[in-house]
Amino acid sequence: MAHQMKKVNLLAILCGLTILVTACGGGKANPAPSEQAKTANAAAKVSTDEVLQKIAKNKTLTVGTDATFKPFEYKSGDKYDGFDIELIQAVAKEMGADKVEFVDTEFKGLIPGLQAKKFDLIVSAMYITDERKQTIDFSETYYPGGLTIMLKKDNDKIKGIEDLKNKKVAVQIGTKSVKFLEENHKDIPLVKVEKNTEMFLELETGKVDAVVTGGPAAKTYAKEKGTVKVLPKELTQEFYGYGIRKDSPEFQRAVNEALAKIKANGKYNEIVKKWFE
Repeated sequence: MAHQMKKVNLLAILCGLTILVTACGGGKANPAPSEQAKTANAAAKVSTDEVLQKIAKNKTLTVGTDATFKPFEYKSGDKYDGFDIELIQAVAKEMGADKVEFVDTEFKGLIPGLQAKKFDLIVSAMYITDERKQTIDFSETYYPGGLTIMLKKDNDKIKGIEDLKNKKVAVQIGTKSVKFLEENHKDIPLVKVEKNTEMFLELETGKVDAVVTGGPAAKTYAKEKGTVKVLPKELTQEFYGYGIRKDSPEFQRAVNEALAKIKANGKYNEIVKKWFE
């Protein structure tokens, strides 16, 4: 009887060990909740945005710009330079892009080019406006600006916008200057040109009486040339932003996050100081 009891106890122990081993084996087959959570989080980080996928694969961001607007964007030989150029390179780096490719495009062709996917975003001192928002989205603003009046340095007759009545004023096609003057000052005849360089040349050669354009660029040109001046009063208050396709909300968030990071770490202020102070 004692011998039988020993056999029963041994059998019970063996069964217990078998159950324990089986349970452990089952644990290996089914990951612990924490491991499952890690897998889910990793999958969530895989972007479905076309541009972000391209950046992850090629480490490249493609940008549309009208490189005729110093100090924002211009070319020195074959090299792109300017505030916008340096800033977007810093933003791109935060997004994981080691390289920024620039597609030089006339300003009026930037929005159509973006929609046709010729580039990933617009970086070209473009004002954020309600009209443009109907067609494209924008990043958060990255720099303030406003329309100003530029004159020949020896012109003391024109003191403000009211003095431009019946005077020829050069503006760049596709810019806020055109819309602002056509809607608010119909008595000012406009000379519309394709590029900023043409606009400034119209003034320098006396073909127009004034230029209406963005303040930061106008002041930079006046400082460099010494033959023109910018009236101190701004006509409007505007803000620059990056143009982004409306089907890219995830990319838009990524751009804004990268912009916020370089503002927080001091890189933004460093670039602003270099170009505007």
